[in-house]
Amino acid sequence: MKFYGWLLLGVCFIVYGCTKPEIDEVMLATQFQAAQQAINNAAELEAESLVPEEFGRAMKLMNFARSSQEKADIPQGFEFAYQAEWVAQIAIAKARQHHAKQNVIAIREQIYQQVIRAHEHELEIERIRHAITEEQLARALRSGDEGQQRTEQLSAEIADLKTKLRQAELRAPIVNIESLANIAEAIYPAIKETAAYERTQAAIASTTNLIAQEAFNEAENATTEAQTFVDELYQLAVQNREAEVTAKTNAQIAIAQLEIIIQRAQYFNASQHAPKELGEATTQLQQAKSELDASRYEQARQTAHQAQQIAGKAVEIAGIAEYRQRAQQELSALIARAQRAVEGLGERISAQAETQVPQLEAKLYELANSAHGKAKTALAAKEYQNAIKAAAEGDNYLQRAVANTNQVTSAKSDLLLASKQIPKVSNVVERRDGVLIRVNGNVFAQGSTRIQSEFFDTFAQLAKVLRTAEFMGYPVRIEVHTHSLGDTNVNKNLSMGRADSIKKSLIEEGRVDASRITAMGLGEAQPIVREGANKEEQNRRVDIIIQTN
Repeated sequence: MKFYGWLLLGVCFIVYGCTKPEIDEVMLATQFQAAQQAINNAAELEAESLVPEEFGRAMKLMNFARSSQEKADIPQGFEFAYQAEWVAQIAIAKARQHHAKQNVIAIREQIYQQVIRAHEHELEIERIRHAITEEQLARALRSGDEGQQRTEQLSAEIADLKTKLRQAELRAPIVNIESLANIAEAIYPAIKETAAYERTQAAIASTTNLIAQEAFNEAENATTEAQTFVDELYQLAVQNREAEVTAKTNAQIAIAQLEIIIQRAQYFNASQHAPKELGEATTQLQQAKSELDASRYEQARQTAHQAQQIAGKAVEIAGIAEYRQRAQQELSALIARAQRAVEGLGERISAQAETQVPQLEAKLYELANSAHGKAKTALAAKEYQNAIKAAAEGDNYLQRAVANTNQVTSAKSDLLLASKQIPKVSNVVERRDGVLIRVNGNVFAQGSTRIQSEFFDTFAQLAKVLRTAEFMGYPVRIEVHTHSLGDTNVNKNLSMGRADSIKKSLIEEGRVDASRITAMGLGEAQPIVREGANKEEQNRRVDIIIQTN
């Protein structure tokens, strides 16, 4: 049973070096259904009580199959279900054999009992006749009014009745012997062609002739001999019948096994991969069934066994071809999947090249590019799983970069809009790293670090923006610049003092977290205008940089 399955796997491993094949869910479900149906058929034939060993083994194999299915071991589940079906078919055949034997015994007993009762009735009739005649003779002798002729007549009748009664008594066992011979013939019709049958019939005829000739002593001896012959004939018929039933059962089992192997070959699409072998096995299956119907049981068994070898070859060829075909299909699908993954990642990276992603999320964007390079290298090396994995990693990096950029861009847009609402702000500029809010004018008095009153609301509104939930996580850098008039160091120190004043205002009056704020006094070091009548006024400025990155 298990031979063909493991033979197929062994050949696959040795010849082709392929991986362990996988039975699909449809094949497993079909095999489960076939095995369960065979077990149900066996149960209907009372196989559980008649052939408990085979029935119990089939049930145990079916339980193993279900357990393997629950553990997701589909090939093992298929193999157990396959064996369960095969063993159940054997149980079915043996149960049918048992029922056939029981039917023969029942029929024999019925016939035998009916024949015995018939002869008992016949013998009873002869005894009654004899008793009546004897009574008539006794009456004649008592009456004294009967003539000598009547007395002699009755005496002769009594003598004749005694002879007939004796003949009837001797015929009874002969009739039983004839009945047993007929039963032997009914059990095994071909028994008529044997010498034992001819010897028994001759003994019956000889004994019957001796009874007719009133050679009662010789008839008794002949009856004993005829009984011996008929007992031997009956035993021979029973043995031959049992041998015939066994031969029929073996043929049925061989045919059932062949059908299962052919079914398995069909699972592996043998009509495509091994059409010659499958066709030959199917033809021989039909031949074996014809021989079985014609009672040529041994020929049917041999034909089925020969076909099993051919069907097994079909399973071997088709199984390997089917698994190789499936493996090639899976490989092609894997290659296509890897190519789509790598190409798709490349297209998505290129699509973001002209956006803000490379600038705002340079690190993640670079990681995505690096992963794309690894994916292409793996694809070229035919390491398809690695290519898919690397492409997935690159997609992850790119998606994070895009998501972060979108978040920053959205927040930056909101921040730009809010910043433009702050009073006395001369300019709001979007930068790569955030938003620059510029305040020009006399924020401080000449040479002072104290904020002019008209700019109190400016920094109060700035603090309100910085406290907004959407922007609360952004760091803030205060840069104070001066004109170039006067001493450079004085300008530097003055700008630093002014930056600290703004920081203090944002912290104390504006309730902005101090850890977010950095104050810088840059003096005249970073002018934005180098020529022009108003350059000093433009260079004297306060820049608030809110860092969104």
